[in-house]
Amino acid sequence: MKKQSKVEHYSCAPKLQSFKPMPACRCILAIAGKGRRTDNGKDSVMVRRRYQQGHLFKRGRRWVARFREMLIQPDGSTLTVQRSVVVADVREVPTRGEARRILDNRLKQLSPGLPRVQAVCTFSDFAVKWQDAVLPTYRASTRQFYAGILRRHLIPYFGGWRLADIRTPDVQTYVNQMSNHYAPSVLRHIRATLSQVLGSAREWGYVDTNSALGVRLPPKGTVQPKVTYKPEEVRRLLLRMPERYRTMVVLAAVTGIRASELFALRWADVDLDRQIIQIRRSFYRGEFGPPKSKASERAIPMGPSLQVLLAVHRQHAMTDPEALVFPNAAGKPYEANNIIQRVLHPAMRSLGLPETGWRAFRRSVATALSELREPVKTAQKVLGHSSPETTLGIYTQSVEESQRAAMAKLETLMFPNVPTLAQLPGGGSKLVN
Repeated sequence: MKKQSKVEHYSCAPKLQSFKPMPACRCILAIAGKGRRTDNGKDSVMVRRRYQQGHLFKRGRRWVARFREMLIQPDGSTLTVQRSVVVADVREVPTRGEARRILDNRLKQLSPGLPRVQAVCTFSDFAVKWQDAVLPTYRASTRQFYAGILRRHLIPYFGGWRLADIRTPDVQTYVNQMSNHYAPSVLRHIRATLSQVLGSAREWGYVDTNSALGVRLPPKGTVQPKVTYKPEEVRRLLLRMPERYRTMVVLAAVTGIRASELFALRWADVDLDRQIIQIRRSFYRGEFGPPKSKASERAIPMGPSLQVLLAVHRQHAMTDPEALVFPNAAGKPYEANNIIQRVLHPAMRSLGLPETGWRAFRRSVATALSELREPVKTAQKVLGHSSPETTLGIYTQSVEESQRAAMAKLETLMFPNVPTLAQLPGGGSKLVN
């Protein structure tokens, strides 16, 4: 009697009832139609005698197709699997002919001579492999970012899916569901992380395409203005700072230095004679690393007041040039969030100022330089941005007085010989007439 091939029935749904997840990621070669396989060391020919064109039928309001695939497993054995997939919605594809054309295009991937590799591991298994192999190549903050997105969002949803079953419509549906609960910025982070993972899966041969590339994000909502402190507010805040923290806050408020750069500063980076602060490294969650980007490796000039303040601070610091400029009691760097919670927020609260973090000082510096009519390139270099668009679009906040002055200049330009509306009989009608 001819030996029957083992058949397993499952669909492309995220959780497979008959599929047992393997402990590690493995690949299998899927060949459909007429092809060759190895059976007990001998070559034989397998012909798909049934479902050669796929069996297409209606199930409720959906077109559904069934066909079979021959899977060659890593140990060389074969496994025949019956696939059941949804082709289209009947409301979108009303005729059988249209549904048949869609199915035929899908079955072309299974034609003889075009074998494809299918990863039988789950997204969760591959995510572990990806984190072990790829994340160590990123900065500490980037590693924390991607690992957090995977842990909180992607693995809880896609963890049980096979990599080969994650398609662009599935990712789009997931993003649409998440848009009801999260801001567009979070959705961008989720899509970017998924794209990184699936991009590596494609490069390593686990999948044919990166399903996250064609995903669209919902339109952005109303963007609320970010907190920016005026110079007088910064001065009031500094007066409330304890003496041991005042110099570090002054340095952040005057230069717009990032918190990760501030707490990584060593005295070797501070040249009081040349009035230069060199940004060479960063500190994030217990780890030293390079600055955020090449543009972040920069020299920040200091004015005479900041020079004097740092010189006084140096007198009470360690003489070792490799010592930190702002160490804690143990000689280690401060954690930025601890200073926010213990020092900045209490002072802001006592003054009735909005409670925010270190980025408010960067926005304040960018806005102040803009108000002083300094070139955007200057602010970009000081803040260490890779592009001037970042400086203009994210950090520079126009203040109300500047907007009012700009509108007054516009009125003068458009109506130079017309008095104010209050002096006109009948209001502003003469402006038009």
